[in-house]
Amino acid sequence: MTDGFKAWMRQCDNQVSAKIGLGAFDLPDATWRDYFDDGMTPAEAIDSAYMDQWSDEIPDDIWYSN
Repeated sequence: MTDGFKAWMRQCDNQVSAKIGLGAFDLPDATWRDYFDDGMTPAEAIDSAYMDQWSDEIPDDIWYSN
């Protein structure tokens, strides 16, 4: 992992944790490297991960409550 990707991934993990109390690594895998390579911000990436991977696991009212 490159340092830039590691720092970006830490931001994603922190934002997910602040949003739902679980970190990004506690949830089903998402295509993090693809999101990073596509130039997404951490906020854009976690929203994409929610739509692509987690929406069946996490109800909308929990995800969008913050």
